[in-house]
Amino acid sequence: MDTITAVCRLASSTARRLAGRAVGLLAAASLASVALGAAAQPVRTEHVTAELVARNTGVQPGQQLQIGLRLQHIPHWHTYWRNPGDSGLPTTLAWTLPAGAKAGPIDWPAPQRLPIGPLVNYGYEGDLLLPLRFTAPPDAQPGSSLQLKAEANWLVCNDVCIPESATLTLAVPVLAPGSSPAPGPLAGRFDAAAAEAPAMLTGWRTELQRAGRELQLRLVRSNTTFAAADLPPVHVFPYQEQLLEPARHAVWRTADGYAVQLALAPHATEVPATLRAIAVAQVAPGAATPWGMPQRSAEFTVPITEVAALALPAGAVRLDDPLAGGTSSKPGSKLSILGDNGGRATASAGSSASGAASIGLLAALALALVGGMVLNLMPCVFPVLSIKLLGLAQQADRPAQLRSHALAYGAGVLLSFLVLAGLLLALRAAGGAVGWGFQLQEPGVVFVLALLFFALGLNLMGQFELGNLMPQGLATWRAQRPAVDAFGSGVLAVLAASPCTAPFMGAALGFAVTQPAPLALAVFGVLGLGMALPYMALVLMPGWRHRLPRPGSWMLRLKQALAFPMFATVVWLVWVLGLQAGIDSAAQALLALLGLSALVWLLGVLRQPTLGARLGSAAGAAALAALLAWSWPTTDGRPAQAAATPAAGTAPDVVAMAGANWLPYSDAAVAAQLAQGRTVFVDFTAAWCVSCQVNKRLVLTQPAVVADFDKAQVVRMRADWTRRDAEITAALARLGRNGVPVYALLRPGQEPLLLPEILTAGLVRSALAGL
Repeated sequence: MDTITAVCRLASSTARRLAGRAVGLLAAASLASVALGAAAQPVRTEHVTAELVARNTGVQPGQQLQIGLRLQHIPHWHTYWRNPGDSGLPTTLAWTLPAGAKAGPIDWPAPQRLPIGPLVNYGYEGDLLLPLRFTAPPDAQPGSSLQLKAEANWLVCNDVCIPESATLTLAVPVLAPGSSPAPGPLAGRFDAAAAEAPAMLTGWRTELQRAGRELQLRLVRSNTTFAAADLPPVHVFPYQEQLLEPARHAVWRTADGYAVQLALAPHATEVPATLRAIAVAQVAPGAATPWGMPQRSAEFTVPITEVAALALPAGAVRLDDPLAGGTSSKPGSKLSILGDNGGRATASAGSSASGAASIGLLAALALALVGGMVLNLMPCVFPVLSIKLLGLAQQADRPAQLRSHALAYGAGVLLSFLVLAGLLLALRAAGGAVGWGFQLQEPGVVFVLALLFFALGLNLMGQFELGNLMPQGLATWRAQRPAVDAFGSGVLAVLAASPCTAPFMGAALGFAVTQPAPLALAVFGVLGLGMALPYMALVLMPGWRHRLPRPGSWMLRLKQALAFPMFATVVWLVWVLGLQAGIDSAAQALLALLGLSALVWLLGVLRQPTLGARLGSAAGAAALAALLAWSWPTTDGRPAQAAATPAAGTAPDVVAMAGANWLPYSDAAVAAQLAQGRTVFVDFTAAWCVSCQVNKRLVLTQPAVVADFDKAQVVRMRADWTRRDAEITAALARLGRNGVPVYALLRPGQEPLLLPEILTAGLVRSALAGL
């Protein structure tokens, strides 16, 4: 019995010692966690290192703690503010918190303006901290840790934008009530972020006047922190997205503060009664600010007042600030305008009226070869070229089929160019005033192309397979000869390319139409060879084939995605049709497209080889044929031509109009202007010419270019070749050209100066500067 008692006492003593050691270890662990503070593991992406951080080493139950998202960007990359500006997305956090805990919104620090080409975004670079308030649960147990998790999403950009995300965690120790949390290692960063957060503007009066789409913000001070001459530049950032145009931002210093010229965004349809924004003084962090408070940024809300006109205060001085405009000076920015080197625009081979005819056969063949290769990069060819690349990936492991595919595609391109050239030369020999792209001057051709591209889009989306719609014998013959499809793709590529004129093509085409048929066909043949050559080389060179991805499920998704460029082409063709034949013809074309989609659906439903299915399919096809016949465009509803050509006697009025508008082209109007010593700029264009539309929207309508035209007193005329026009065709021939776009600067007593087919603002402005 004594032995049993002794054993029990020994076991009890041992248990007490073990329990005491366990409590000691737990207490030490708790103290260690408090000493180390909140713990988190950073997540690194290619462009950003992200982590959740805390200001202090712990938090008491029910109390608040400053936490934040830290984003460390690699150089020259940025993320966005709550209002990203012209483009972008703000950073977001989706929280998973313990029961009873709360996380407040981000206290956004003041952003900076980030000019990217003509756009201006609002965001951050470098080492960024986005702070917010966390409230611990009231019943949190001291000595434990609160596990915080957030799904962070951000868009990081330089010359490209990449959406990124990370799942981040943060362990926050819970302190005993009454204890004082110690500052963590990043406490200074939180204090700096607090100084960057906006405070309410006091001691200043705000006024915002609106006249049309123009705005003028007045910030009028009532303190004397700064002398008027020492006021630093400020940047204004609105909270509401897509309300103001970020690039329209001019700051003026006045005797009593600031005047900031702003503008509504072009797509802003509803204007609020008030504007909520921040004004950020462009001073170094910690330096004195004009607001009379430590923060650089001041928040304000100002009512918008309608006025008849805006006027700057007397004596206002523009504050020169390199970040106020829309031109990027950021290191590493790769956005630049191709060919805009600021040099003088000069006439190259074929830029005079007789240049094209005098360049010679070898030069014309060389220009045609290079022009055909460049044609693959033009926007009208992209939809078809994308399909070809998909087909290339599908056959990457079958070299023999690839070679057959490439040769058939090249034959389709080459033969199509020769056929178009033959038609062009025959029509010209018969007295027709036609040129490159002549087929698109006919509304019927545009209508058929719209149907064709729409059908291709439906096919890519998987709505039908061509082989299922063919008779069995024809489908079998086609399946045994895949080169037939490649040949058809070459034909389609040429049809799609005909609205475009690539650089170097203009002089070659101008030479070809002035030569005998054999020489002309040789030039067109080399042009087709140049267009087919890049794709054929890609297929026939083994080194390229090994780099192609293996076929897989991604190809189905890519094939479906490629349908959308086809549908975009259809939208453009219907727009061209509306300009050629009127809005009624465009509406009829849309009905025809609807009928085509209904027929595709019907054929899919009635796919069974039964008599009823065949009768239904035949009835659907007959209905579509009737709809197409009814929808065929006519010229009866064609829009009226532009205003009549001004007569020579109205030249002063013409010059006044030219200051703001484009005049319709005519030989008589050009002769009248040149006779009076005025320079004329002629834009030879067409609605079906993709290059023409891009140049018009990105270059010729730029305010700086328009201002230079007005300053040089150049009369602007537009020669619209959307429909066949003998006078315009003859004018192109005199310039040694046979297609559009063509941009001619006609100067009294001098040879015409032709600008390249692909324009830049710098080329146009330098040409005008040389007058």
